[in-house]
Amino acid sequence: MATGTMWTPTTWTSESTGPRTLTATELAQLRMMLDEQRGFRLEQLAALRRPGTPGPLGSADDEISASLATGAHAALGDIEAALRRMVRGTYGRCTECGTALGLERLEILPQAALCMPCQRRDAADGQPGGGTGSVGGAPVRDTRTGG
Repeated sequence: MATGTMWTPTTWTSESTGPRTLTATELAQLRMMLDEQRGFRLEQLAALRRPGTPGPLGSADDEISASLATGAHAALGDIEAALRRMVRGTYGRCTECGTALGLERLEILPQAALCMPCQRRDAADGQPGGGTGSVGGAPVRDTRTGG
């Protein structure tokens, strides 16, 4: 993100605390999580581009690598889209209905683009992953636990 770019706080209502706004510290922590996930996906893609060891299982290995690369590219796209939403000031809101996603959801899945109702609806409609970083079955790396 360019120096001097400001994030617009996102407000949502929590049953326990009432209206709540993401603080600058929370946004910075979420940005750091996204940056870590972006770095992980870039490293993963670089490793997948390295030439494989030829052998009898080469074609199966190539197929697995291609599948992993597809998932990593999709996850990277979701992460970069979240970073763009931060720059635009729309981060933390559902890209379909505008509902605030909430800190708890963003801490678990900082690249989340959809609220749970919209994600469920998209999943029921056959939309892969719902723009959450799980497109192609690639697992989302939890940067809080390193997994």
